[in-house]
Amino acid sequence: MSSVSIIPFGSGSTGNSFYLEIGDHSLLIDLGIGYRKLRDALEKYGRDLSQIEGVFLTHGHYDHIKAAKAVCNHIDCPVYADQSVMYSIRNISAERKILPMGNFEVFPGLTVTKFPVPHDFVQTSGYVFSCADRKVAYVTDCGKMNDMLLRQLEGCDVVILESNHDVEMLKHGPYPKQLQARILSRYGHMSNVECAETIETLSKTGTRHFLLAHLSLQNNTPEIALQTARDILENDDVSIYVCPAQGDDLLEY
Repeated sequence: MSSVSIIPFGSGSTGNSFYLEIGDHSLLIDLGIGYRKLRDALEKYGRDLSQIEGVFLTHGHYDHIKAAKAVCNHIDCPVYADQSVMYSIRNISAERKILPMGNFEVFPGLTVTKFPVPHDFVQTSGYVFSCADRKVAYVTDCGKMNDMLLRQLEGCDVVILESNHDVEMLKHGPYPKQLQARILSRYGHMSNVECAETIETLSKTGTRHFLLAHLSLQNNTPEIALQTARDILENDDVSIYVCPAQGDDLLEY
């Protein structure tokens, strides 16, 4: 069985970026964390930015692309994104490649499935990375789970999934009502309960490893997110890791 390694450099409104190693391929997802942080975390585990084959951006919000220029000055690989993101990353040194929705063998032996995710009326993408017998999915900044998304995620070995907020914390927290309504809408962010229900559904299709991502610092805690998932999950043979706002843990599956 092929190996999968993941390093969540950061996840949340302060910045998002993940390292994914699947089979012989090394990738970055989003560039919202600075160059030095990425470099140091990779070196800690014997990896190097020079090994990165490709970068995949989910959308153009600042917390997902703010470090694109700095990071791309130190890598020699293409950046894949929607046309809608290209203007925001026009000054990067890396080659920019538009990746349409669908299935593509981006590198020999690595297939990338790109699909739309509902979020804030901006074109946002989720990804499934497939290599040999392993599949890893990435879906954050997702207003609501739907049948199309579930079909994309079914049977994945590892799923990185948004668990943004506790609804009661959000409703009684510091955010103004208009912002609360946006977050709670079908184009906002996915709650802990919605994430937990998705985990329960996917666990029945064979997924055994989940990463809870994009937690709100104001309207959630790692303990609440994890407990909500555990309360709903019927299958005990499932691992759940809560991604910190800033981290460099190496996860191996």
